[in-house]
Amino acid sequence: MSVVRTILLSARLLLAPLLLAACSTAPVAPVSPPKPAATPAPQVQGMVISGRSSKAIMEDIIRFRQSKGMQLKVRTANELEFSAKVPKANIPTEARMHYTLTQTQQGWLLAARVYQISYPSTKNEKVEEITAHVQDKLNEEFARYTGK
Repeated sequence: MSVVRTILLSARLLLAPLLLAACSTAPVAPVSPPKPAATPAPQVQGMVISGRSSKAIMEDIIRFRQSKGMQLKVRTANELEFSAKVPKANIPTEARMHYTLTQTQQGWLLAARVYQISYPSTKNEKVEEITAHVQDKLNEEFARYTGK
């Protein structure tokens, strides 16, 4: 055998175990991304209104919201949805309010959800529920519809 072949063979024999050892490292468990903390859906508070018809309550809501510059977008037997542009926002922003009336033994349960929509009606639209931030104002508004 030639000297070059002997050196190459020796090098292969010495490097082979090193290369195999490098390839056979213990597998590492894949790192899973952190799971977001489970956030419960915000509890929607409402008010039970007794002694009034759902139609009378809905008409009061429509009058009040329209007096505040909101447009009625959806009206069904027990739901109303309003929207209005937010004039002082730095980006195109819209406020939406969704009211529901549900019959209970004590009367009509009135509840509402409030949303802030950035870039409305575009592919970049972002919807954020802000009901919890305005719940005190909603409670004041709900009191208007009791008829008392």
